[in-house]
Formats: sequence, C-alpha cells, structure tokens
Amino acid sequence: MDGLGRKIVRADEFFWHLSNVGVGVAVFIATLLYASPGNYSLDLVVFSIDPFYLLVPLSIVYTAWTGIDFWRWYFGTDDR
Repeated sequence: MDGLGRKIVRADEFFWHLSNVGVGVAVFIATLLYASPGNYSLDLVVFSIDPFYLLVPLSIVYTAWTGIDFWRWYFGTDDR
C-alpha cells in the first residue's frame, strides 16, 4: 500500500473511533435532555424500570470504553 492508501486507512480508523466515542456522548446527552429521571417508566410484570437509570451508566461506560480504545489506537499502544 502506498503512502496515500495508508493515510486514507488511518483517517478511516480515526473517524471510526471518533464516531464510537460520539455515540456514547450523544446517548448520554439525549438521555439527560429527553428522558430525565421520573419522566418515563417501563412497567414490567414484576417491577417498573426508569430508562434514565439504565442509559446513563451504560452510556458512560460505553464512552469510557471507546475513549480508552481510541486513546490506545491513537498513541500506538493497541496490542491487536
């Protein structure tokens, strides 16, 4: 692969990692704006779940996980 091909692949990988981090941030912000605690509730047979308390921790964990992966890839410490 020539130099231009490597730059295109590197840019593609950069935007892939950046979009993954962006998804986690977007879910977190959307949850805060549109599903604040107590607004919505999912009533199941046995109990009720507020999606805020599921989405906020999951989005934070996903953002941290993809952010760490992005960091490792960017600085070349990815062991794959």
